[in-house]
Amino acid sequence: GRATATVVEVISHNVGVVLWGLAVMGEGLDGSLVGLIDLLAARVLEVREKLTPKDKLQLHQWLLSCELDLVSGASLPSSAARVKQELGEECLQAFSSQGTRESQFQRDVALALRTAVSEVEIEEEYRDARSGYSIDVLVRRRSAAGSTEWAVEVDGPSHFLYDSRTPSGSTLLKRRQLGELGYTAVAVPYWEWNDLEGKGEEQLRRYLQDKLRIDQVPPSSRSVPDGEGRDQAGTAREP
Repeated sequence: GRATATVVEVISHNVGVVLWGLAVMGEGLDGSLVGLIDLLAARVLEVREKLTPKDKLQLHQWLLSCELDLVSGASLPSSAARVKQELGEECLQAFSSQGTRESQFQRDVALALRTAVSEVEIEEEYRDARSGYSIDVLVRRRSAAGSTEWAVEVDGPSHFLYDSRTPSGSTLLKRRQLGELGYTAVAVPYWEWNDLEGKGEEQLRRYLQDKLRIDQVPPSSRSVPDGEGRDQAGTAREP
């Protein structure tokens, strides 16, 4: 009826945020909404000239979610495949070119990691080449068995819903996708860090080692060629 038509119209004019929302909720290509997803992907192609920069950021995360959801040997539905073919690179470039700003909180965590964890490489604002994500602090340990990589996200108040400790949709999606990309995702929320103030270096060291579970994490399955994704970002990120 008219109500259904109105809902469809609203959705069709907000395809970026709707598809992004489905990605946040983990609605993949094997779920009950696959028909709706295919229709929305077709709509993206129809309105491609009207897509905003924010639309492109959201579409990139949705396309990445689709890729990571695919089982081995599977392929994207036709409309989604066309979106990736025609807009995928443009959306990735838009996502990767977002500026970043390193906060004092992030600098403090990176410095503490260098002190607390031995025999590792630490890189701030590491850019993952495949996803375009900027990782606050990448911790990498190499060994004969392979490399282990921790994506440490330093989460200030803007990463959570207002006046709560519930992660925002953006925060949840990034954590999940980093894990699906092969990283061990680690969150350092601001209130835990604040609670450590004045408690001494030993307690800080134990906190970080417990977060990384140094002796419990097996080598990553990610193939990490030298120099991969080492694109230092500029300045503009909210803590």
